Amino acid sequence: MDTESREEELKKLALAFCTNPRRTARELAEAAGISKATFYRVYSSRENLSRILNERARKKISLLMKLVTEEGNPRERLHEIIRCCCDNKEYLMLLCYGNVTGSVDNWCQETYSRQMTDFFLRGQKSGDFRVDIPASVMTELFAGAMWSLFEGECHGRVASASLPEYWETFFLQGIGNEEREDTH
Repeated sequence: MDTESREEELKKLALAFCTNPRRTARELAEAAGISKATFYRVYSSRENLSRILNERARKKISLLMKLVTEEGNPRERLHEIIRCCCDNKEYLMLLCYGNVTGSVDNWCQETYSRQMTDFFLRGQKSGDFRVDIPASVMTELFAGAMWSLFEGECHGRVASASLPEYWETFFLQGIGNEEREDTH
């Protein structure tokens, strides 16, 4: 199997594991579109799959954190961060937001919170992000929007192709209509 196909398989398995950690090997295999025999041949057990997924997720989170800490235009950087999150949403859901499944990783949450707050603070200092909302609150709003959008996508309420654009527009511009004149 080529690397890209294996990556898609791992993402399906991460999502399946995250949404229902009690799935059997057969159910996990079905979710990934592989046979139970292939599941055991490649992953050997649910426990080994969990280890593989956690290692993979940590690598993806490290890639995301590298983007967060790089210098550059904060708005452009935010665009790249959102794209990276969307490209790796299954791993983020598994590792950083696994409260539902009990798979939450403290390193992920602590690193993410600290570095995203620093990122928003840098954006505030450069004048790219508003200063009337604390950077720590921006971090929570960003993470909350991420989780909600990923959940909405999983349940078919949010279109996958539009997710990054919706998220970036909402986060940077809000939902207020600046063109509308207040008639009150």
